[in-house]
Amino acid sequence: MRAGLAAFVLLIVGFFAKPAFAYPFMIGHGYTACAQCHVDPSGGSALTEYGRGQAEIFMRTVYGKRKADFEPGRIKDFAFGVPLPKELQLQGDFRSLIIPEPSDPRYILMQADLRAHVKAGGFHAYGSAGVVSQGADGAWITSNTAKDGANVVSREYWVGYDVMKGLLVRGGRLALPYGIRSEEHILFARTATRTDTNDGQQLGLDAVYGKGKYRAELMGIAGNTQIGPDDYRERGYSALFAYAPKNTFEVGVSSMVTHANLDVDYQEERTRQAHGVFARYAPIERVRFLAEANVTGSALAADPAATGTVGYLQVDTEPTQGLHLKATGEWCDDDGADADAATLRGTATVLWFFAPHVDMRIDAFYGTLYCTPEEAPSPMGLMQLHMFL
Repeated sequence: MRAGLAAFVLLIVGFFAKPAFAYPFMIGHGYTACAQCHVDPSGGSALTEYGRGQAEIFMRTVYGKRKADFEPGRIKDFAFGVPLPKELQLQGDFRSLIIPEPSDPRYILMQADLRAHVKAGGFHAYGSAGVVSQGADGAWITSNTAKDGANVVSREYWVGYDVMKGLLVRGGRLALPYGIRSEEHILFARTATRTDTNDGQQLGLDAVYGKGKYRAELMGIAGNTQIGPDDYRERGYSALFAYAPKNTFEVGVSSMVTHANLDVDYQEERTRQAHGVFARYAPIERVRFLAEANVTGSALAADPAATGTVGYLQVDTEPTQGLHLKATGEWCDDDGADADAATLRGTATVLWFFAPHVDMRIDAFYGTLYCTPEEAPSPMGLMQLHMFL
């Protein structure tokens, strides 16, 4: 009973993670590509200087009136105004979790990451390092398993080269190219496909292309070397292709196949695959629709293959700049042939970029936290606070 109460309180009041923020609702401002605003051309990771400027112009709430020719000042820069050489981008991200259980109040550090990007000519080098006191197991550098033990994490690190305009080839630990990349890494579509941005990155070689109406990425997956032994490491590929016929509409396809000698969940040899479609559309500037649907497959050495589906539909409205009201419907069925019904979840969200470099988010949903068909649905809540330097 005590453990259950603690878990429920954690969900209700927690500042839930979004370690590498990417906001697909920017399509409402005419941005279908991510490379202009993010160091990673597929989104997430550190912001470029241009991206920091757009965050000030389009994303945060404006109090009072702005001049027609408004330009963001130094407050957009690293640490609210520290000048950096043009070859260097730095960014810090902070998030925390509080469990105010009366008999056992706790503060949990979920993220304190520093990200750095160096660009010299066509050469890129990027990496992140930080500390957590709980979670993000797949990104651990250290392995302190004590209840309140802190661990050093590194979610992403890579080097790359611009082979030609619009084409970057790189190698290292990377977020997998699959579906809609967003800050909402607990979506069923992210957890069921293991393509979240919290600790789902993999080591591999990657080519990412973006020019005009097209963007594409192909990654050969060599496994997550931050877990072991080697039998647990998945190998395979992940790929994405997207087409934007206009700057407020994008449609794409994704595909992924991986194999591990010993799956971390099933403790058996397993081949996983997922193939799907996604779309983003903004009929007007402050209303956006996001949708993703995937077919998943799982083949275990000792069991018949299973085919399932997972996806979501989200409506994002912005009644005033910086304040987002969202409604999300999700489904997940890990095996369409069994007797279990699909797992469903509905979420109402308030997301407010209320100050420079700071936003808060409250989610109220009914369902289960993960894609677990045998688990009974229940009402839950999440609260999040995020600040970046």
